[in-house]
Amino acid sequence: MAGRVVTLKLNRQQLELLDRTIAEGVAPDRVALVRLALRELAVRQGGTVARP
Repeated sequence: MAGRVVTLKLNRQQLELLDRTIAEGVAPDRVALVRLALRELAVRQGGTVARP
């Protein structure tokens, strides 16, 4: 499956929240955290998600 490019525009507070979540060990970096969030959203909405 071809990858998709997602562009996020986040403010400073949102970036800080991402970084705190990463510091807690939820994901290794921002990209991985966003991918995790998108996968979880797709599952909640009843979709299927391809794993990389």
